[in-house]
Order: sequence, then structure tokens, then C-alpha cells
Amino acid sequence: MENTLRIQVNFNEKIIRKQLWTYFYYSWKKKMPTILRNFFYVLFIIFIFDSLLGNKTRYNFLQFVIVFLGLTCIFYLINFYYQKITYSTKINKHIDELKGYHPVTELYFDEENFYIKGEQYDVRSIWKKITYEVSGNIILIQVEIGTPFIYVISEEETDQYAEILSFLKHKAKKK
Repeated sequence: MENTLRIQVNFNEKIIRKQLWTYFYYSWKKKMPTILRNFFYVLFIIFIFDSLLGNKTRYNFLQFVIVFLGLTCIFYLINFYYQKITYSTKINKHIDELKGYHPVTELYFDEENFYIKGEQYDVRSIWKKITYEVSGNIILIQVEIGTPFIYVISEEETDQYAEILSFLKHKAKKK
């Protein structure tokens, strides 16, 4: 394996849009276990209080659980579609902003660090601060710089996808 890898990624609106939507659905998929866990915690607490204080039958509690589950599902569906509409607006704004910049982003991989150079940002980090995750044919590279920074690169964007993945496997931590 060579010591350095340099990749130029050209701007393609269709690919960027697909990547951002994939990230949106990926982040919601990652939220689902937490949402379900919180739902069951609330049910457990309600069950304890109902057992201690209530004189109702279990049938009444089951009816309550079904209504509570329905209302929770409706709330999260409304929240999901609201965030989807908001995210769509942000994607359109972001892509319009990207069109105004120089359309090439450069990625540098070497033995000590990882560097992303573009007109809108320059990010450099050492390897112990970088994690990556593969989701389908997309690599999510997360850089810990105080605020969350995730760079998304897909197999369609570059013909050096395998080299990127190999370099990340050797240098970065898998999430």
C-alpha cells in the first residue's frame, strides 16, 4: 500500500443530492432504537404508576397502551415529514451554494493525517480523530473537530473508491 493517496472529486448535483438524502434516511434509521427504547421506558414507568395507584383492570391499561402507541407513532410521523421538508429546503439551499464554488474537492490521505480541501472548507485531522462507516456504496467519514463533520463519498463519485476504503481500513477506526 502506498503512503499517500490524492483524490479529486468533481461536483455532480445528482450524486450530491442522492448522498444527502441517503444520509438523512441513515440518520433516522440510527435514531429508531433510541426512540423505541424511550417509548418502552415511558410505558414501563406508566405501568409501575398504574399498578401502584390505579384500580383499573389490565384491559384498561392495554387500551391505554394502544392509544399511547398510536399517538406516539402519529407524533413521530409528523416529526419525520416536517424534518424531511425542512431538510429538502436545506439541501436545495446547500446545492445552490455549492454551485457558486469551484466544483472540485480534493481529498488527501497520508500516513499522519487526512485532509479535505475545497473552496467552502479545509479540514485536516489526525487519524485517531477519524472514524468511518460504510452504508451500501457510500462511505461516511466522520472527523472529530469539536462539532460534527461528516464527509460523504460514494462509489459513483470516484473510481478510487476501493483505495479510499483500503486506506480507511488501515488508518481510521470503524464506527
